[in-house]
Amino acid sequence: MEIEKIYPPYIYSVKYDGEDINEFERLFEDWRNLDEVIDFLKKYENYLKSQVWSAVSEPEAAAFQVLEEADNLEILFRKLYFNAKEESKPDFDSYFKYLDGKYKFEYEYVPMKSYGTECPSLIRLYAIKMGNNRYIIVGGGIKLCKKIQDSPYLKDHIFPNIDKVRAWLKNNGIYEEDEFIN
Repeated sequence: MEIEKIYPPYIYSVKYDGEDINEFERLFEDWRNLDEVIDFLKKYENYLKSQVWSAVSEPEAAAFQVLEEADNLEILFRKLYFNAKEESKPDFDSYFKYLDGKYKFEYEYVPMKSYGTECPSLIRLYAIKMGNNRYIIVGGGIKLCKKIQDSPYLKDHIFPNIDKVRAWLKNNGIYEEDEFIN
């Protein structure tokens, strides 16, 4: 596992062993692959029929929302980066929210979540908070249910990824960004 710079010294991303790119880059590539997003949403079309997603209940419409959210999220991240540099708001701390549930009482390597730019948002990024405005992206995806545990793909990847990265950071005694950047 490696930690790669995205918007240093604020945003970093995990590159898992055996992967060609880090999670941040992988997610944006995945969200922009319209054919794969449509295939994913067709496979889980029944989730789009819930009341939460009634505005985008068709896979094609939802796929275009994912694409739009990804584009808007990338623009937002650049804005948050410049705001963090200038010590103005909103910044990354304003944007990321605590991931409750399993991690509600964690105070070290705190798991966080972020949403896309639409309401309701179909995309999520998950990160570990390393300090003020300092985050390591560990994964994400398209969220089709209220809970991660019920959402296809996320239920099998997010908690294991968070736990794996938290354990790796702890085992390597990494508490600050200068300890994982070469």
